[in-house]
Amino acid sequence: MDGHFITNDHWSLAKIVHDVLETFDNATHIFSYVYEPNIHTVILECIKIICTIKQTSLANPGAAVKRQLDNIKVKWCAYFTEFPPIYAIAAILDPGVKLEGLTSLLTFYYQQLDVQIDVPYYVNNCKRILERLCEDYGVVIQPQPIGSSMGASRFGILGTVLKKSRPDGSGSSSSSSSNIGIGEYLTYQFETEENFHIIQWWKNHSSKFPVLARIANDILAIPASTIASESAFSVGRRVLDEKRSRLSSESIEMCVCKKDWDRDEKRTQGLKEEEEDEDDPWMTLDTSDSGGSGDGGSQQQQQQ
Repeated sequence: MDGHFITNDHWSLAKIVHDVLETFDNATHIFSYVYEPNIHTVILECIKIICTIKQTSLANPGAAVKRQLDNIKVKWCAYFTEFPPIYAIAAILDPGVKLEGLTSLLTFYYQQLDVQIDVPYYVNNCKRILERLCEDYGVVIQPQPIGSSMGASRFGILGTVLKKSRPDGSGSSSSSSSNIGIGEYLTYQFETEENFHIIQWWKNHSSKFPVLARIANDILAIPASTIASESAFSVGRRVLDEKRSRLSSESIEMCVCKKDWDRDEKRTQGLKEEEEDEDDPWMTLDTSDSGGSGDGGSQQQQQQ
């Protein structure tokens, strides 16, 4: 009979498993959230996960748990030994991180993984990618210096020649001015508030860093994972099944869009859905006679 009771050791084991899975669950919620930028938080959340795994493993959780944690670490290294540059660039665009913070975070991360990676080389490579982006964006976004329009109107086509000879640097190319913006951004110490919002921050500093602000808007709009998009596409399998296999494309679009709009009002887009589709009128909507393509339409034609 004693073997059928939950002992204190069992509760301790359950607590260990709960703490590890809770870290994964929190990261999953952050990566699947669609209402706030999250790509710049990927590296930080991965550090939290690997720290939890290592700290739990060092706390002597038992041979069985330690073996499972070692297996998790091996699989983790197979996918997250080196981050794609887009995650690092997004972290650089966080004014609270930038190059120095990214270098410190990655150095600490690989120390926890016990992996040897040339962090400075990786960070410098990401910086070069960002500089090339600034050059490409700078071709489209060319901030005009004060008085440039007046000079152009006075000297006509020769205004461009005169601007190149100005000693104040206003005649530099758009790419060099973009790189100057990077240098000023990376060296200046910004103070971020507790309720810091990265998109709002770049909006407020868009006049000072116009090229970087445009890059930040484009990169930070990238979702950290494909969970939200896959969830949107998987809605179709809950609309089409054996009982409703002849819905028209218009009816399917209507059901999926209405369901997504309802979730938007509840701010639950991108999150895991509960098993409530059986009671959802839009998931069980009888549209068989829409366009005459459903079962009801065919039965009416047979009766006629």
